[in-house]
Amino acid sequence: MLPIVTVPEARVVNDPELRFAPSGVAVGRFRVVCNGIKKDGDGKWVSDDDHTLWLSVTCFRQLAENCAESLRKGDLVSVTGKLETDEWETEAGEKRSRTVLVADSVAASLKFRMIPHGAGRAERTSEPSSDDRWQSGGSSSGGEGSSEDPPF
Repeated sequence: MLPIVTVPEARVVNDPELRFAPSGVAVGRFRVVCNGIKKDGDGKWVSDDDHTLWLSVTCFRQLAENCAESLRKGDLVSVTGKLETDEWETEAGEKRSRTVLVADSVAASLKFRMIPHGAGRAERTSEPSSDDRWQSGGSSSGGEGSSEDPPF
């Protein structure tokens, strides 16, 4: 069994590509890049451009569809999955291979941008709702709920 690998912080290099296998299963593919870090002479962590990792990511089913809808080039993501090696032969007879991370989970970072989630999500405004007595300063009529403090 292959070990599970997590790439904690990587940039999406290209917009995810979504295709469907003949069986109807969604297959998503995109590439990520992440730089290593090292301590400099002063003991501060700095980017290590000599150790840059480029990975192809493949995902299936709902994860593939979600990645295609949600991610775009330049997004910061965390990917967890299993490393596999794809091997093939070119038309010229040359053997080729590449390492692929087959994703079990992809998480988009909210560090640099907001990622919309669904078309039907609640709209937020800077004005409180007129019927929200806790936000508008209104009070209820008598009884147990007449306190200005929330009941929790």
